[in-house]
Amino acid sequence: MNESSSSHIAVTDAVTADVDNCLACNSTDTTSFAAIPRLAAAFRKQNAALSSSAAVERLFDTAGRSLMHSSKMQDVKHSV
Repeated sequence: MNESSSSHIAVTDAVTADVDNCLACNSTDTTSFAAIPRLAAAFRKQNAALSSSAAVERLFDTAGRSLMHSSKMQDVKHSV
């Protein structure tokens, strides 16, 4: 077993221990993550809200207008 493999196994074992500790905790409060820094960092990374940008807002605006146009066209087709 090379050094990289043993290092990976050590990290995996540490993360597994952190998850086991978290699951053993009966707390439903997210402040309990403070005792497990590795999981706290993963929690923040996965649950952080991404800020909205103008480009994304324009995309949704254009898509919304396109859907509205399509919906109106369907109404016209069905009324004829």
